[in-house]
Amino acid sequence: MLIDKTCPTGRDIVVHVLPILAAQYVMGVLVQLRNTALLRIALLPIIPWLAWRAFSLFDFSCGDHEKAQGNSLFASQMATICMRTSIWAMVQEPYVRDNVPKDGLTSVPMAFWNAWDLLLTARGIGWNWSRGIPVTRSSNEIKSRTQFLIYAVLRVVLYGLAFDAFTEAIRSFSPGFSSWRGDTIFDPSLPVIYRYLRALEISYLTVWMAYFAMQWGYYSLATLLVSVFRQHPSQWPPLFDKPWLSTSLSEVWGQRWHQMLRFPFTLCGGIPLAYLFGRPGGILGTFLMSGIFHVIEFRAVGRGGGVMAVGGFFVMNGVGVLLERAWSQKVSPGRRVRGIWGWIWTFSWMALWGIPLIDQWARAGRFATDTLPGGFRPTMALLSLVLPQGVDKGVVLKCLCFGTSLPFLVYSLFTLS
Repeated sequence: MLIDKTCPTGRDIVVHVLPILAAQYVMGVLVQLRNTALLRIALLPIIPWLAWRAFSLFDFSCGDHEKAQGNSLFASQMATICMRTSIWAMVQEPYVRDNVPKDGLTSVPMAFWNAWDLLLTARGIGWNWSRGIPVTRSSNEIKSRTQFLIYAVLRVVLYGLAFDAFTEAIRSFSPGFSSWRGDTIFDPSLPVIYRYLRALEISYLTVWMAYFAMQWGYYSLATLLVSVFRQHPSQWPPLFDKPWLSTSLSEVWGQRWHQMLRFPFTLCGGIPLAYLFGRPGGILGTFLMSGIFHVIEFRAVGRGGGVMAVGGFFVMNGVGVLLERAWSQKVSPGRRVRGIWGWIWTFSWMALWGIPLIDQWARAGRFATDTLPGGFRPTMALLSLVLPQGVDKGVVLKCLCFGTSLPFLVYSLFTLS
């Protein structure tokens, strides 16, 4: 029986959403204490059921097509909670934070306190379970909370402007990109060569847009948690490690791209398939879990979309990593994929499978989503102040975005080793 989704009220949030967070918190307490395995396993099926019930009942767009991405955000958060709590239910050794005495035994009051940090950390900085997750260290590490907050706020402003500017530049390619109805990045009215060049231009801008969006969200959250929840600046190292310098798929996905979901993807997808098929199965399983996660997040918008294009991008990147391993082991033993040819290989492979993914994004109206809270569009407001009336702001934005990012990218390539 189909259930019509409704716009959630405050009471609905209390009755249906808060229990999910409460159950996650309880699981976060139990995973730090010894002899709680049975309790954790008993609690495990309740959390996915609560998450599925909330997702099935509520439409967080409240019928507004322009806000349909709210369902996507909710689905991704529920999927993340389900993955993390599934891992917590199965671990054999308790999680220990670095503020626990040397004997490694976490007291119950300490477990209740540390559970908040466990819920808010994605990379496990300061916890024993995060070993093996690469963490980018800043060249100028900041220990002062005040200094960190000043830099974080500046980054929020700059990344927010860049996010908005690149989004507006993408929207200028087609009126459909500013509407929830969406449009394809392949313009059928253009000759084939120009059609694909246009799609490549949009895809290039989209990668930068996604980079700036995640940076903006990361430092916004860092500002909140360091200032209000008193987390230490060391818990918020750089999110990325210059991914544009990657000379192999292994490097971009294993080190330079953000590692926020590496742990759940590896344990929920990589380890089960590694048990069955060895190291290649572990690699493909991790990317397969990433693909499933992004398909859930994408389909939650409620506008269909090609599952193969979305999930296939991540799975084929796993295939690319295996091809690199085969090259290093069989074709050219002892030689890793690297250098300028490695850079060309990496971004050619990602473009091959990424352009269909971005086309699905465009068709689903994702470029029409509000970039900043309240629909604020600072880029257009600033351009209206400095440009004469009648000047095409879209053309100016394209020139600004390409004119700043391309020279920076070319300059960076000279630093490749």
